[in-house]
Amino acid sequence: MRTIPALALILFAVSALPARAQDTFDDLARKIRQGQTVIVIDQQGGRTQGRVESVSATALVVDYGRSQTFAPSEVRLVKKPDHMWDGAIKGAALGLIPAVLFGALDCDDCAPGALVALSVGVGAGAGLAIDALVGPKTVFRRDGAAPRVSLAPIVGRDRRGVSASFRF
Repeated sequence: MRTIPALALILFAVSALPARAQDTFDDLARKIRQGQTVIVIDQQGGRTQGRVESVSATALVVDYGRSQTFAPSEVRLVKKPDHMWDGAIKGAALGLIPAVLFGALDCDDCAPGALVALSVGVGAGAGLAIDALVGPKTVFRRDGAAPRVSLAPIVGRDRRGVSASFRF
């Protein structure tokens, strides 16, 4: 019977957690600007990709052939796509480091051009692959799931108990 007060305490603590959902686009207004391309995923899972016409604390207006205004409560995610070549350039620049380090060594028999080409090529390929795997950067996330507690009794011939589920 000591578990009932402990369970009641846990239920109270979980129900007192604040919701993580954002009610404004304040942070988003600092991360994107007018004219940028964004991908908006609404609460129903619909996807809209277009250019930002305006963004304020209470509204995001996206033009995708026609204008659509989103309120913070209607949006689950806002992502900002970037170019694939960006990752390739960063990877190629990092690929130069081993080429320069190995080129600085006294190497009479090695071909420096082949070493540089191989190192830069591997770096560019790795950067492109990482950029493709990561995808568009998430700049706004609304977690619509409020904290929730579920209880279900477990009753059987040789069992009695409670099954509890907590989501926060």
